[in-house]
Amino acid sequence: MKTLKYLLLGIILITIIPVCSSQTQVKNKQVITLQSVPGNAPIKLLSESKEILSRRLEFMSLRDVQIIQNNSKSELVITVGDTISNVTLSEILLIQGRFSIKADSVLVVNKNDIQEVHSGFDNTKHLTLFITLKETKWKAWENMTARNMNKSVVFVMDDKVYSAPRIMDKISHGKISLTGSGFSETEVRKLVAIISSGPVPLKFTIVSKK
Repeated sequence: MKTLKYLLLGIILITIIPVCSSQTQVKNKQVITLQSVPGNAPIKLLSESKEILSRRLEFMSLRDVQIIQNNSKSELVITVGDTISNVTLSEILLIQGRFSIKADSVLVVNKNDIQEVHSGFDNTKHLTLFITLKETKWKAWENMTARNMNKSVVFVMDDKVYSAPRIMDKISHGKISLTGSGFSETEVRKLVAIISSGPVPLKFTIVSKK
């Protein structure tokens, strides 16, 4: 009888464990619906936005991602089955990504102006965002740093200041390194994904989360 009891208990546990695992996977899945602001966005711009957001999520190394385009409602329905916080995912989807550098003038930096973006550590072991501009922007960046030595240069994305370092010397060859005391690994990865993918042509708002 004891043997039969243990066999029955083993069968019950084997049956229960896969069910619990399946439920955990479902809980991780997030579905966010974005709608363009204003509505009735051109289909072409909606498609471009879809492609750029897809690239961002790919740069974040997220798997099990699907984006469905609803032209009649000017909506994008994003499903992510991988593990990512709801806050981080929402930020990646809502930030347009218009990147500029401001000092005595404004230097607008587009995706086509950037040769490379990556994260790493500087000489003081601080987490850093490294950007290398293409040669077409070298002179503009070099001149800006030369004119603003011992002054702050502000790095802005969508009117939000991400860093405002003091320029100590003229910087050549389009090299930029941004280090912030509040930069987390997730924050830097998010910036790499957004800058590398380029700005989204449409502005969106979240109309539903599941």
